[in-house]
Amino acid sequence: MGLNSAPNNNATIRPLASAPTPIGILPYFTQHTEQIALQVREHKMSFSGDDFTVKDAVSGHVMFQIDGSAFSFRGEKTILDARGKPLFQIRRKMLAVHSTFIGTDILSEQPLFQVKSGWSWGRKLTTTFTNVAGDGKETELILRGSILDRKAEITTTTGVTVARISRQFMNAGEMICQSTSLARTADTFPVNPH
Repeated sequence: MGLNSAPNNNATIRPLASAPTPIGILPYFTQHTEQIALQVREHKMSFSGDDFTVKDAVSGHVMFQIDGSAFSFRGEKTILDARGKPLFQIRRKMLAVHSTFIGTDILSEQPLFQVKSGWSWGRKLTTTFTNVAGDGKETELILRGSILDRKAEITTTTGVTVARISRQFMNAGEMICQSTSLARTADTFPVNPH
């Protein structure tokens, strides 16, 4: 299976144009030279109900883990690397007009990024962060998608697509096991190569 084939699926992954600079809050995770397809799986039997594993869809290697807190009023989640080292936390902002989540540094608790829902036909989320991996400027990425189509795209404010997401329907094996495919990128996530 190569980069341009999706696992458990006969679909071909359509390549994206390269981003002009790396995009991200953690430079280490933007150093790939080829596009990466990621698969997100929910742990069905987790205590919190908010635990996920993110794997390279081609190789099957774990890239990230998401650990949801069972007793958190703010819906707190910790994002960990493949070895279980905490990278950052995500918390729901309590007093906000639109649903807003803040990503914070584990040690300093300083904000790294903000994700805010907005009014739009279909689903729209806007993420704002300082592009530490690239040019160091304040950067905004926009996720637009449709629940009915089970697809979304992540773009820059200038319209450059940096990722595509498609959600697969659950198969019988995934219902029996403890995880289910929630999202599989058709191309890359979180960024394409630079």
